[in-house]
Amino acid sequence: MVRDLTMPRIPNFNIPDSPPDSPPAGPTAKFAKFLELKNKGVHFNEKLQSSSALRNPGLLQKLMEFAGISHEEQYASALPDRLAVPISFPEWAYADRLNKSQEKMTKKKEAEKAQGQREAVEFVSASNSGRSTPAVGQKGTRTSAAERVMAGLDREESRSPATSDVRSKRQSPSRSPRRKKSRFDR
Repeated sequence: MVRDLTMPRIPNFNIPDSPPDSPPAGPTAKFAKFLELKNKGVHFNEKLQSSSALRNPGLLQKLMEFAGISHEEQYASALPDRLAVPISFPEWAYADRLNKSQEKMTKKKEAEKAQGQREAVEFVSASNSGRSTPAVGQKGTRTSAAERVMAGLDREESRSPATSDVRSKRQSPSRSPRRKKSRFDR
């Protein structure tokens, strides 16, 4: 149905005449020369492949300079921009900008972490810890870690008399631990 609406009533499938001053003389002469060489059995691609001068990898840069092709343009495409792989990227996509943004994010995380840390650690003497330790279920009072540890030690002493004997033996200055002689001592 679409074809019936878009085709003219009397279709004309003839090739239109070429525009005035065409084809250009320079390219026409080059094509004529290549066709003449092809008729003689000389093929351009085979000639390039067999040339030892073109096997030099350093020649690519010279050929690109001669043709006026930049390093980025060698990856260019004839496809529209929305389909082609881009040959240049926005400034934010290059390594130096990405490194800077990563450093900013790291500094920001470190600053947030530093704000969350407590400023000082409170120390409580061991002699006061047993008396001032609140009951376990009490709310509103904060105890330090040292107080909780010392309260646990006080509870163990009160439960078993054997632990106090062992502890007093460990702390007595009269007994010093024996040191093993090493082979280097004389």
